[in-house]
Amino acid sequence: MNETASAGTDADEAAGAAYDRRVRTVAKVGLALLVPTVGVSIVLALMTERAADCVMYGNQCSSIPGAVIFGSFLASAAFGVFAVGRARERLPFPSARSWAVKPRGTAQVTMAMLLLASP
Repeated sequence: MNETASAGTDADEAAGAAYDRRVRTVAKVGLALLVPTVGVSIVLALMTERAADCVMYGNQCSSIPGAVIFGSFLASAAFGVFAVGRARERLPFPSARSWAVKPRGTAQVTMAMLLLASP
């Protein structure tokens, strides 16, 4: 009976490690896409007529402060580095990596939308 319980625990641990590797891979991809997201968002925002009017004449410029955009960039980067950099044994709880990936993605999407909204 002890061998069966031990085998079940090992299988659960292997499944947890596999899930952790998948979440870490997602975190790595998201972190790698952070800077390209900024570049594409800025280029798309500058291609609008509103951006041209803002740059040329100072009309219709956005009132979104740059600190908010930079803050969401930093939040996305910080959550991404935490999710990628921490060893599984050093996480505060088993699902901490997946909890860090979710706000990282949210901060990255928020940053992209703010960049698109402000020329």
